[in-house]
Amino acid sequence: MEKIHYLHAMKPTAALPIGIMADSHGNNGLLLNAITALKALGAGQLVHLGDMCDSLSPHLAGQSLDILDEHDVWCVRGNNESDILHHSRGARAEADFSKSLSRLQELPYTIRLGNLLFTHSAPFDYPAATKRPISEFLPRLAGDKGPEFSILFRGHSHRPSIVEILSGAMGATEKIPVQPGADIYLDRGRRYIITAGAVESASSVLFLPREHAVRFITVPGHGT
Repeated sequence: MEKIHYLHAMKPTAALPIGIMADSHGNNGLLLNAITALKALGAGQLVHLGDMCDSLSPHLAGQSLDILDEHDVWCVRGNNESDILHHSRGARAEADFSKSLSRLQELPYTIRLGNLLFTHSAPFDYPAATKRPISEFLPRLAGDKGPEFSILFRGHSHRPSIVEILSGAMGATEKIPVQPGADIYLDRGRRYIITAGAVESASSVLFLPREHAVRFITVPGHGT
């Protein structure tokens, strides 16, 4: 079985819902709104799927990370975090920004919670983890040598979606319609790739473990 690098394992919090968000891109007001909305719906664990920062506004990284730390949000590294780290190599930075860089450096590429995987793009090492299209890796994800999972939650694409990985055809998938606010029940015997959408585009996801269902949530306050 293929090893997933930079993998952090989380411990389940009973069967409480999991709040999932991605791509807030330094929009920290919307980030707080997403966290508040998911907690109000009963989320016992929160996960951010990367690009909590924006490489064009790296000075906001510390504030974004403070918000995520304050609310105990687990995070993975996205392409914007990777870009900030890459462009800061060898450069002198103020003490506060240096601390932010150290915190970004500690972020994993993939998190596992039981048979759930959380990553920014694809559950492999860099650059697949942060910025390569998921379509490139569907044969590997569907094959016997790929990582085991029932649901892969990812960000990066900004457009909310659910695709089922079809058995017997390497890389073949089937789209499942997404309707915000409705519970979408999944088959426990099948495998899915769920793109959470972007917080900056008013989207987040609630996963309901008991029901094995997902609900796409509209983040309040968008456009205000």
